[in-house]
Amino acid sequence: MSCLQFRIGPVGWALQAAGAGEIRYPAAAYAPFVVTDGAGWPPPVLMSLAVRAGGCQAPESEPLFRAGRNWALWDDGDGFFVASGREGNPARRGCRVCRRLTDGVLWAGDQPLDSPLRYPLDQVLSWGMLARCGGILLHAAGVVRDGVGLVFAGKSGAGKSTVSGLCHTAGWDVLNDDRVMIYQEVGEWKVAGTPWHGSGRFWQNRQVPLGGIFVLQQDRVDVAVQLGVREARLALLDSVSVPWFEPSWSQGALDVVAAVTAVVPVSRFRFTRSVSAVAALEKQF
Repeated sequence: MSCLQFRIGPVGWALQAAGAGEIRYPAAAYAPFVVTDGAGWPPPVLMSLAVRAGGCQAPESEPLFRAGRNWALWDDGDGFFVASGREGNPARRGCRVCRRLTDGVLWAGDQPLDSPLRYPLDQVLSWGMLARCGGILLHAAGVVRDGVGLVFAGKSGAGKSTVSGLCHTAGWDVLNDDRVMIYQEVGEWKVAGTPWHGSGRFWQNRQVPLGGIFVLQQDRVDVAVQLGVREARLALLDSVSVPWFEPSWSQGALDVVAAVTAVVPVSRFRFTRSVSAVAALEKQF
């Protein structure tokens, strides 16, 4: 029996595969998230998955949601079924998990020991798992200055990788340049890096206190203007992964947006894509 554990922020997976060989995650972006020393384990929300070889028979019914040919999700009564790479049946990869997202079965294709749970399945499952622990996945870059995390939210093309690169050049640590997790732990809001990086190829397995959120807007000036709570919530929703297809998951995400914007400052950051943008941030923090 081969076993492996990996964790992203407040959520984690324990994978078990029968037979010879060891489960491995050779991709550079995933390697830091594999648990090797047991520190910080188990996470607040844990899912155990039995790994099997081969494809999976996806339901024939219409899914709750279909992301083109990338992935689809079904409600199959007792739980959820998620399939990726589905151009027919059986799907190349997929998993069936219980409704509480605590355990399930993962069909990992022809090479079940090679990164069995990977994008997009892990990201889709994380939406529901985050709803259980008061967290969200945000389309945002995350950087660290003096031990405090700053988040730069925006859709594709907003400048997340650009800002990450500028901060990196200035000596700041970059958690990720495309997706981060925000969650509450023992009454403190935190931001965590993920393996799902952008074009800047930044990723770190690290969680730090959350000091501020910036909604990106490219401009000819470098200035951050703090938003009121109502405006902050509306602006942030553009960047939050809200799984509208499942009410229990989506309500959890909306509750987090309301909670975090009530206590963490949210600003609109108008920036020029130059080193002066970082200088403007340094003046504010």
